[in-house]
Amino acid sequence: MIAGRLRECLKLLRWEVADLAEELDHPLSEVARWFDGRARAPLVIAAWLEALVKAHRALPPPSLNQPRSMAQVGPIEAVQASAPEIKLPEPRGIVLQLPYPRRQPLAGGLRPGPMAPQSKGASDHGTRPL
Repeated sequence: MIAGRLRECLKLLRWEVADLAEELDHPLSEVARWFDGRARAPLVIAAWLEALVKAHRALPPPSLNQPRSMAQVGPIEAVQASAPEIKLPEPRGIVLQLPYPRRQPLAGGLRPGPMAPQSKGASDHGTRPL
């Protein structure tokens, strides 16, 4: 990430270089080198900043034009008021289910089917019916 884009990201987040250094728990001198263009910011830091900017843009500030203040509303009511109710359509026609039913464990852990016991040392590479 180039220094100009780093500055844009911090401006959008309303952070200073010192804020970023503190958040990363990294020396301020090293972080300042990224913004001066003397060193490249690590790719992990660049991706993290871009994700923060994207989230910041996607989540607008809350509306203050509500009849009740959020201090009067409990946390669950606040989430329910801000999130629209999700309604799933009623299933019609064929309802898909899991392709295989769950099997009950077999007694003794043995597999069913006609398999002849092998003698010790015999090869297991012979043909068998399916």
